Amino acid sequence: MMPRFPTLLVLCGSLTLPSSAQFALAQESSPTGDYERAKEEFRAGHYATASVLFERAEAASPGVTDALLLEGKALVHTEDFAHAEQVLRTFIKLHRDSSDALYMLAFVQHRQNQPAESLETYTRAAALAPPTGDDLKIIGLNYVLLDDYPDAIRWLEKAVEVDPKNRDAWYYLGRAYYTKAHLSEARKAFLTVLDLHPQDAKAENNLGLIFETSGNLAAAIDAYKNAIEWQDSAPHPSEQPYVNLGNLMLEQGHTDEALVALERAVAIAPSDAFCHMKLGIAYRQAGRLVDARRELEQATELEPENATAHYQLGRLYKEMHSLDRARAEFDRTAELQSRAAQPRSSTPDR
Repeated sequence: MMPRFPTLLVLCGSLTLPSSAQFALAQESSPTGDYERAKEEFRAGHYATASVLFERAEAASPGVTDALLLEGKALVHTEDFAHAEQVLRTFIKLHRDSSDALYMLAFVQHRQNQPAESLETYTRAAALAPPTGDDLKIIGLNYVLLDDYPDAIRWLEKAVEVDPKNRDAWYYLGRAYYTKAHLSEARKAFLTVLDLHPQDAKAENNLGLIFETSGNLAAAIDAYKNAIEWQDSAPHPSEQPYVNLGNLMLEQGHTDEALVALERAVAIAPSDAFCHMKLGIAYRQAGRLVDARRELEQATELEPENATAHYQLGRLYKEMHSLDRARAEFDRTAELQSRAAQPRSSTPDR
């Protein structure tokens, strides 16, 4: 049974979005020095420098300012979450009624893959101040990490209710709906993302998945191609629309088109086993067996527990008349499938 946090449920019955952002800079004033310089560096986006100056200001005047709180925020920006947690816990010991610090700590715990701990901290924070849409979004994502999709959907729905223009909350709500095969609701969520942010490549790619799952393959192909076009100038494009398009082209027997998309997917995400596996299958269908072996072997190296990749590699070895290797891959496939079929041992409720 997943942990429940009734305090949040009560507080979120009727919410008003706070007028200030949850991580807003404090309004306290202090003498000039490291503290003021740190705030200037923070506002300029120099977060690493700001964190050092905030730490120095706190050491000079312990507990006088909110330097530790702001240092924690600066460390979040630099993604030094372990250090941020340490700093925030120190601040909370001195300021137990700081909802800002608790909400920030809960976010940091989420980013460190500590969903249960994060939810407990959100409960403490909500007892002091109502959560914002972003807070509710992270609460929902904590339940995703706990593989509790009904609760994830419930909290993400609350997030968009509180903040109807929260694009990320709508996107993650769509993903949660899609995971639970609520395709109509997922489609509405992703369309809302596109209303808020036209040409959002991630939302369009997910619409493609919905079309494909629903059997509307022409619409799926168009959506994947739109997503590819829309992210073309992005500094960090996603491999997802390429691998989705390539996979669909592969299933439709359009091997040449599949290869173009899948080669691009591997170029973008060279550490993604699924991309290598699909490219290996496409090379095999194209008769390029040496290239196929390279990609499928890479896939099994990246994900040694991937039964499908081992099976595809076994088929290739068999086709290449490497029967001993083929047998070893088929044996490995059977082992992994047998292990996956075994019931998981139950654990007591916490």
